[in-house]
Amino acid sequence: MNRTKKTMADLETKTSSQVPRTFGVLGLLALTSLTFSYLGAYAITGALRSQHLLSSWPRDHDPRPRWLITGFCVLMLTFMGVGEFLRRWSKSDFKAIDEMADAVDEIG
Repeated sequence: MNRTKKTMADLETKTSSQVPRTFGVLGLLALTSLTFSYLGAYAITGALRSQHLLSSWPRDHDPRPRWLITGFCVLMLTFMGVGEFLRRWSKSDFKAIDEMADAVDEIG
């Protein structure tokens, strides 16, 4: 019995210390956005050009850097918007759970 309590206390300590850091999460989102935008702007167009499915453009009018920046911004804003939506949604769910728990406490 004592061993179970010690394990639960260790588990609670571990989960409370492993809260995701805001800058770490934003950094991962930025890295993911940059990776996907790079793949879309350079890797896919490079593969299409090597198979002669996409014609070459002049070096001074290369649209890929603009595509990279646009893709990064769109993906980053999309990730942040979805994250905010899910944060608000989970907050309302936790509020409903707390209200149910308070209702049970008042009855009991």
